[in-house]
Formats: sequence, C-alpha cells, structure tokens
Amino acid sequence: MFNVTRIRESFPLLARSAYLNTASVGLSWQGQGEAAAEFYQIKAQGSLGAPLWTGRVEATRRELAALLHVSASAIDFASSTTEALNLIALAIPLARGDRVVVAEDEFPSVILPWTSLAANGIELVRVPVRCEAERTQLLCEAIDQRTRVLAVSHVHWRTGTRVDLTQLASACRARDCRLIVDGVQAVGALPVQASGVDAYCASVFKWLLSGFGLAFFVLSERLAGELNPVVRGYYNESPSRALRYAHLNYPGIFALNATLGYLKSLGWQRIHERVDSLAIRTITALRDHGLDVLTPQAAHAGIVSIRHPQAAAVTRSLAAQSILVEDAHPIVRISAHFYNTEDDIDRLVNALRS
Repeated sequence: MFNVTRIRESFPLLARSAYLNTASVGLSWQGQGEAAAEFYQIKAQGSLGAPLWTGRVEATRRELAALLHVSASAIDFASSTTEALNLIALAIPLARGDRVVVAEDEFPSVILPWTSLAANGIELVRVPVRCEAERTQLLCEAIDQRTRVLAVSHVHWRTGTRVDLTQLASACRARDCRLIVDGVQAVGALPVQASGVDAYCASVFKWLLSGFGLAFFVLSERLAGELNPVVRGYYNESPSRALRYAHLNYPGIFALNATLGYLKSLGWQRIHERVDSLAIRTITALRDHGLDVLTPQAAHAGIVSIRHPQAAAVTRSLAAQSILVEDAHPIVRISAHFYNTEDDIDRLVNALRS
C-alpha cells in the first residue's frame, strides 16, 4: 500500500505548501542529512576509511544500474549534467563537415557544449519544433548521412514532452549516429531504459531528490571505446578513455545512495505510476478548464506546462497561496512527484481558474 500520508511526514514543507516544482528542485527527505554526515564520520579515520567510501560508490553504481537497466560498469559520476555533456562533446571523434542535431528549443546545456566545435568545421543543426506531438519524428527526420550526433532531452525542460528514445535510437543506428541524452527530467519520474542510447546523463537534485554537485552518466561500449578525453587528470591519464578525471563528491554519493534506498523501499513502479497518475489528472483538469496545455498526454512525464501570457504574475499569485510552481515565461510549469496529493492538484486548478 502506497501510504502518501505517511510519506509526506518525511517532507516537512508539504505540511504548509502544495509543492509542485520538483522539476526545478526535488525535496530532500529527512534521512538525507544523516547519510551525508556518515561520510565525514568515516573520513575521520583518514585513509583507513577509503574502502568504505569506495564501496559506497560501487553500491550506488549497482542501484543506478538496476534503475536504468544497464551494467554497473557503464556508469560513472560527474559534478552535473552540464559537465557530463561537455566532457562527452569534447571527447567524441568528429571531423570537418560532420553534423550535430539538436532541437531549436533545447535546454542550453544540451546545445552549448557543441557550439565551440564550429571552429573545427562541425555544423550544429537546430530543428524547429512547432508541434509537441511531433517532436520525436522531427528529430528523426533531421538525421542525415552527415549527422554524427543527436543530442536531446529525454523530457523537455519547458514543455514536458517525453521523446521516444527507442525510435530515436533506431534512427541513429541507421545513420551511424550517436544518441546523447540529458535525462535529468526523466530519472526518478518514469521508467528509463538507458541501454539503447550511447550516453545518458543526469544530475540527481530533481526527481531523485538528492543534492547538487553530483550527476551520473552511462556510456555505451561503442561510445566509450571511441572517446578521446580532453580534460585529463590523475584518474584518466592517457591512454585511458575514461571521462572521469579526479575525485568524486563522496558526501553527495552517500546521500544519493541512501535516497535511492529510500525510494526503492517505496517501490519504483509505484513511484512511477503515482507520477503518471498525477500528471494525467493535471493535464485533464487544466484542459477541462480551458487552459492552454502544451504537454501532450500521449508523451508526458512528470512536467505539465501551460502557456499563459502572464506567467510571472500567475506564479507569484500561486506562491502567495502557498502553491509553488515554476515561471518559465510564457509558460507556467507544474511538476508533481509521488509525495504530492490529488488535493494539491485540485488546489492548483481552482487557483488558476480564479
């Protein structure tokens, strides 16, 4: 039984607010601070504690591997999604005339790592997306014989549209193209099958409810064997092809490991089903009240977005009523996690009506 009332006791903010902004920052549960502090207790032993903190890294890899349906050996860590994407962009073998395809409205961290490559004759192709329901198909159609990389968000940061990774991966394989995915708005909100892509990267402070300064990335065997890292350090001295170059954020990994254990105890399937149910309720209620919902119901995840000409004023008005959403002008972005209730959604919709 998924006891939401009991779950909400671990998130004190929920007693006084309808927190519908997990896509910006997920709430920390009450046991997370103790988990991070455990690292410093171990570090008090100096180098004698190293087996304990490296063991926690491996345990965290295994938890993520089970969640993403990949091998634990394919997973490593970075400081952020942005760092992971930049490390990949700098290391991937591209030649003059090669193309990198992105959606025109992609998150900056998905686009910007590739822009510096223009000086080397790499062409960045920006695909306009005029219809959210066609986002996956439009990206597939943009892949041609010169395309070597498709960089994409699994779930779009503004519209909440979930692309079809299976369809994109098939289109990429047909053109010998590498599929690089930003999964920060997906992992923790919906089931993820990362084994079919070349790189899957995500920070952990959103739907995985953990801290800043930590992300993970998954590399396919094919891509891992092709990379030539530009950023190097003691951990990846040449001829290593590893992207990680230095120490890890061990306190963050301790907190993530404990949080993954907490979420696993609730049941990943139930969490995903809960997020899906709340998103559908939100989409349906908003449409029933005549609001301009951008997120396609057939391709949604945890984010539901509405277009509104006064998004900033609406967001401020909702905050005054202790309903917290995101102003992404001209969009109001709503993101309910498993700790939210149907009452939270109803409060939001009633406030928007007025």
